[in-house]
Amino acid sequence: MSKAAHIPLFLGLLVGSGLAISGVAAQDANPPTLRRSEAQAASWLEQHRDSPPAIRAFVQRMPKGGDIHTHLSGAVYAEHYLEWAIADGYCVDPVAIKLVTPTDCGKAPNYFPASELFKRSSVYDALVNRWSTRSLAFAGKSGHDQFFQAFEGFDLISSSPSRRGDMVAEVANRAASQHVSYLELLLTTQGSATTQLARSVGWQTTLAETRRQLLAKGLLKLVNDGKQELDQLEGRTAKALGCGSAKAQPGCQVTVRFLQQTNRFKAPLEVFAQFVYAFELAKTDSRVVGINLVAPEDHPIALRDYTRQMEMLQFLHQQSPSVKVSLHAGELTLGLVPPEQLRFHIRQAVEMAQADRIGHGVDLLYEDNPFGLLELMRKRGVLVEICLTSNEAILNVKGKDHPFPLYWAAGVPVTLASDDEGISRVDLSNEYQLAVQRYALKYEDLKRLARNSLEYSFLKGQSLWQSPRYTAVASACTTDNPGSTALSKPCTALLKESDRARAQWQLEADFTAFEALSWLK
Repeated sequence: MSKAAHIPLFLGLLVGSGLAISGVAAQDANPPTLRRSEAQAASWLEQHRDSPPAIRAFVQRMPKGGDIHTHLSGAVYAEHYLEWAIADGYCVDPVAIKLVTPTDCGKAPNYFPASELFKRSSVYDALVNRWSTRSLAFAGKSGHDQFFQAFEGFDLISSSPSRRGDMVAEVANRAASQHVSYLELLLTTQGSATTQLARSVGWQTTLAETRRQLLAKGLLKLVNDGKQELDQLEGRTAKALGCGSAKAQPGCQVTVRFLQQTNRFKAPLEVFAQFVYAFELAKTDSRVVGINLVAPEDHPIALRDYTRQMEMLQFLHQQSPSVKVSLHAGELTLGLVPPEQLRFHIRQAVEMAQADRIGHGVDLLYEDNPFGLLELMRKRGVLVEICLTSNEAILNVKGKDHPFPLYWAAGVPVTLASDDEGISRVDLSNEYQLAVQRYALKYEDLKRLARNSLEYSFLKGQSLWQSPRYTAVASACTTDNPGSTALSKPCTALLKESDRARAQWQLEADFTAFEALSWLK
């Protein structure tokens, strides 16, 4: 029997055994010997494996590297949106359970100032429930519908440029509080302006000619406008966090980068123009490290145009191969869409759109030749951003039904991501806790997940590691120890030149500090 023929059998045995997996055993046939301090931390986790509160305490304090799949607007908690609604003079419609802009406050007699919400706790709670999945029964909707419609509720505030700095500040502070040192936030800049330009240009004879006309008739100006928008966002974020002052908040220490997102259920011309804009912005602004495609993958327009959108990305990748691409792909399950829609989304994202990473990948085993696809992703190093909580809320897929252990066993790189912390009412630590409890991951497995988040991030520069096995650092730093204040000249030069290596070095230093904590001994 061929080696390939063994793959389905092996994965079937893995699932049948209860999903108790060890990532090091599955992905590294010769795992490195654990240091004494690392072994002590690993032992502590094993001793407390049956205590969810203890696991939470462990993973909250454990360095986790990056959260590289998080939507800025969905990451903000409803309570913060309500704080800003009060401060900005919004009103509330208690019947429709929605915000009313300050200029519309007098349009109905039952509207009341948002500042009165603390006196009307039932309306306050209703808004929080509507803007999150805290209480799905409240709206009588599926988790899928509740999740995606939550964005509409707080859109008045989340789309306001004046509050975006506060939004980034909140997410960065939460990241710092749980020892997450890097964020890739999904957001949209110049969305309306790009749409207007697309409509004025119209479809040309080819994608190439349409792109040329977009660039010739004003898209590059929009790119400059987008860079200015990011300048303002950066300044507002620094001000909200107090960076550079004596009262600097912890979020100042978190490295933040952005992915320019495109809405997948717009008209094809508008989607293509957004793609062109995103590629050009990522090429010219180092803060934008890649692009993504967002919105419900099961939306009828998204389903109708999926292959066409992948073809657009294929074309643009040929024009600009250096631009990094992460795509929501396979955020589907049986019953949500017709079965034929489950058979090709991940493969087209990988093969056609040349995605460097995919988000979710839940419908993996419905794909045509899924085990060949796993091998392709392993060879190419296409990382999967695993979002356990949102997959459970939106798709009702969890535990043994989730493909996470299948990716892991096949050697496909994976990491954990929060997706939308505010809507899901979780944080990245919760995802690590779920991974420990549901899949029996060990400490060394959690470290691999954290290291993967930076190794496969879109940070610029050379990796600190010689390979993703994480057994040897780059030659420039072989004589240096993470956490040391004195570094060799070659290592200093590498860390100065490479954003990626610098973030990875900090993670290793953070691991050293974590493993030295007295309560782990």
